[in-house]
Amino acid sequence: MKIFWLTLSVAFCLSVCDAQITQVNEMQEVFPFFNETCAQTLVIFDVDMVLVQPSDPAFQMSNMKRFGSICKRIMHELPEDKHMLFFSLMTTSSELVLLDPSIPQFLEKLKQKGVPVMALTANLTGEFAKIQSMEKWRIDTLRQLGIDFTSTAPYQEALVFQDLALYRGNYSTYLNGILFVNGIVVSKGEALLAFLAKTNLSFNKVIFVDDREENVQSVAEALQNFVSPIEYQGIHFTGAQQMPTQMISADAFEARWLELAAEAKQLY
Repeated sequence: MKIFWLTLSVAFCLSVCDAQITQVNEMQEVFPFFNETCAQTLVIFDVDMVLVQPSDPAFQMSNMKRFGSICKRIMHELPEDKHMLFFSLMTTSSELVLLDPSIPQFLEKLKQKGVPVMALTANLTGEFAKIQSMEKWRIDTLRQLGIDFTSTAPYQEALVFQDLALYRGNYSTYLNGILFVNGIVVSKGEALLAFLAKTNLSFNKVIFVDDREENVQSVAEALQNFVSPIEYQGIHFTGAQQMPTQMISADAFEARWLELAAEAKQLY
């Protein structure tokens, strides 16, 4: 699970066939990987804990790391089939903030270079709690922070992936430059491969930034099955763990988590 994937603070590189996976700790360390990008490079960003994080200190990575024992206990007590609902409530229960204020400007630079850029997120699709469309909610909240993948998207039409597994009665979708995997029943690698196959898109190189190493790895493995060779640079981003956050007491942190866990139990 994302909140418990705690990693070493030093950078490392790991060769996986034709893939390169690198861990970085700050967004400013990510940007140089895009210096040599062009129209034949597909740039992909995860969203939560890479571009944005909740403003509520109880759901920010540095505090979740600090109170890891509380997180583990509450998640252990929560039925496993409610975990994704909990994480979705975590994302939607407070305003989102940028992890780095320079992200919108950096994305604009990639746009000016003609580099195709999209997002790949486990964000649910369809209706959730009081939100009618999680896709539109995500698109709107990112736009409010100055992030819009519509103009940099490698493909402009909306897609529904009915050949991938259902979750909560909904499929993985693609809209406005964002590939919504819809939970964890489909891996990000599997979703990206389906996207490339459905659109007939082909690139010389893929760069993917995600805060979970398993997601970076799943894309590496999926691209090995693509019809033509693609150079791959995976970036395991741990910067959300290092971000300063508002202090919160253990009691307040636990109370907020218990509140959300109770709400998750009542959903679906």
